[in-house]
Formats: sequence, C-alpha cells, structure tokens
Amino acid sequence: MAVGISVSDAMRKSVVTVSPEDSVDKALKAMVELDIGCVVVSDREKPLGIITDSNLLKRVFYQGSDPKKIKAKEVMSHPLRSAPPNMDLEDAAKLMRDLKLKRLPVVDGDRLVGLLTETELIRISPAVYDIIAENIEIRSNVPETAETRVAGICDSCGNYSEDLKLVNGLLLCSTCREG
Repeated sequence: MAVGISVSDAMRKSVVTVSPEDSVDKALKAMVELDIGCVVVSDREKPLGIITDSNLLKRVFYQGSDPKKIKAKEVMSHPLRSAPPNMDLEDAAKLMRDLKLKRLPVVDGDRLVGLLTETELIRISPAVYDIIAENIEIRSNVPETAETRVAGICDSCGNYSEDLKLVNGLLLCSTCREG
C-alpha cells in the first residue's frame, strides 16, 4: 500500500445515521432504500454504535421481533469501534482485519466524519485485498464443531472472548450463542 495514505483519503464522507430512539424499522428502510449495509447510531453528531445488516438478521429477524417496536439502541453494536481520520490506511485495514470488521466508522474527537469499508480499501489499493482475504481465510479455517473454540472478537457483540465458536458462519461468544 502506498505510504502516506490516510483513512480520510479513502473514507466515504456521507454516512447515514439514526438516533438511538429511532425504530429499527427506520434504520432498515434507510439501508434498503440506499442499498447500504449499515447505519451509524448517533446522538446529534456523536456516534454511539452501528447497526449492520448482520445485526438486523441476528437481533431482530432471527428472533422474530417487530422492527417497528425495537429502538436502534437495542440492536446496535457498541461500544463503537472507530478510527481517526489521520490514521494510516494500512493500519486501519489491519485493525479491521484483527477486529473482523467490514465497516469502520471514522471519528474525529466525538464527531462522525466518515465510514471506511472494505470496498473503499480495495479501491485505494488492491494490496489491501490480501488483508481482507486473510480475514476470510481465518473464518473458513475454523471448523463448525461443538468442540472447536477459538479466541478473538465476537462477531455479534464485538467483545473479546477466549470461547468463540463458529455458528452459521459467525464467530460468537458464549453469551451471544445463548442469547
């Protein structure tokens, strides 16, 4: 990757947000209408969490819940994992790989200023593809058996656990597997 490229050089500057009190239905409609995979939950300009398509599947639809009756703050992933705009793009790509994130909000102080996704990374540098491919390979090499447990970041709650298990293609901690 080229030296000197920062997150702000690659990030998407327009980010769709919802308030913590908005219904999940509002977030879902925005995601469908704009064909995007996430919305950031923010209180005014301060980002608090993120709702991804995966959150909606696991925390709303799989549970049989009504998206009109659930607030955004109830399904968002938090604490929000983010990067500052001046972070080196390669470091951000490694952070996304290590945390197994497809999207990384860009925050300057307490203000949301953009969103970095795998798509932007690949547009900037095909070499970043290797980092993304490594993330995919890590997932594909974890057998989906009751005995296999690994350490890392839970795909559902974002917390570190030494008891992750692959369930339907997601690495989940014991709490998220039960919940």
